[in-house]
Amino acid sequence: MSEKKSFILYHDYREHLELLSNEDRGALLMALFDYSENGTPPLLEGSAKMAFSFIKAQMDRDAEKYEARCKANRENGLKGGRPRESPD
Repeated sequence: MSEKKSFILYHDYREHLELLSNEDRGALLMALFDYSENGTPPLLEGSAKMAFSFIKAQMDRDAEKYEARCKANRENGLKGGRPRESPD
């Protein structure tokens, strides 16, 4: 994905994730780390695969917003910042 060192898990996911077994939750969590770090598609099945699909969609939207913010910050940085105020 990108060079980000983090990803967001939303509290809204809790209700859905509680429907998974502990084993599926663990596999899902590791799949999310793998996807966030290197874009590796997971080898999940059943409910864990379904949960990954909706979390992945949000992760992709978050990554797009992050990249847009970084681009805007780079462009603003090239402008040199606000001029210094004169000590009048």
